[in-house]
Order: sequence, then C-alpha cells, then structure tokens
Amino acid sequence: MTEASSCSSGAAHPLERRSVQVPPRIYFARAIDGEDTVAAQVLASVVASELEQAGLLMVDPIVSGPAQLDTDVDVRLRYHSIVDHDLAVLRRCDAVLMDMSLPNRNYIGCVCEMTYAYLWNIPCVVYLGRSNPNRPWLHYHAVAVFEFRKDAIACLTRRLGPLAPTAREN
Repeated sequence: MTEASSCSSGAAHPLERRSVQVPPRIYFARAIDGEDTVAAQVLASVVASELEQAGLLMVDPIVSGPAQLDTDVDVRLRYHSIVDHDLAVLRRCDAVLMDMSLPNRNYIGCVCEMTYAYLWNIPCVVYLGRSNPNRPWLHYHAVAVFEFRKDAIACLTRRLGPLAPTAREN
C-alpha cells in the first residue's frame, strides 16, 4: 500500500504546541451502521489495546454516544444528534485511525469524518485490508493509506509519537 504523504513527524501539529504532554488522542472510525454490535465492540477493544501499546489513546465515539432521545423523536433529529456528537468528539482528537477494510462497504460516515478531519487539519491514516487502494479522493484526504492496521498505527506513532500520560488540558 502507498502512503498519501509522509508519516514522519512533519509541520507543527496542535499536539506539538501543548505545554502539557498527553498521549495523543486517536479517533477510531469504522463501519458501524448495519454491523454486528458485538463484533464492533471486540474490534474496538483490540484496536484500543494496540494503540495503547504504541503509547496512543483510542477515542471511540460509539462508547460515549449522544444522549438517548425518545424513540418517538423524529429520525432526522436522532441522526443529527449522532453526527453532532461524533463531530464534537473528532474535533478534540489529534488524529484519526480509519478502518475501511470491509469489502464492498459504503463508508459514507467514515468519508464524512475524513473530510471534516481534513478541513480541521486533523491527520487521518486509513487501512483498507484487501479493498481497492486506487481511490484518488481517499489519497487526497488521508495523510497515509495502508493495507494493514499495524502499519497505520506505526504511521500514527511516527507522526505523533507516544507521550507520557498526564492530565489532559481542556
């Protein structure tokens, strides 16, 4: 797989300007809608462990989820609540690790998250598994694209570096 751009530590990222060093917060984006809930939780647990071993902190927007709305509430309001929540979580992260490895999956939510990350200058590293890597728009918006998750995590570590855990400034 090719990298969209360098995984080395580059231009000053907001993380590098902080006075208190904390583990970089990595937003984990992946297929959720229509997927098995238990499988999604297992994957998140595995990825959290791999990121922790690399000195990075996984942030899962699914875990914190938006406040539950009444089931009678308009579906559009419920969807707005979900997206607003996820974008608020994304905005507080230092990078994105994106799993786009399910074959023939429409990654509408992930693509939107990647676009916001790009616009907000939050680096997004993607792993595709065996999916087609020949996607110009993907390579344009991601800082790097890999076949395997381990390579994507290594890229994030090189870009952000593991930092000693301390209290996070808000």
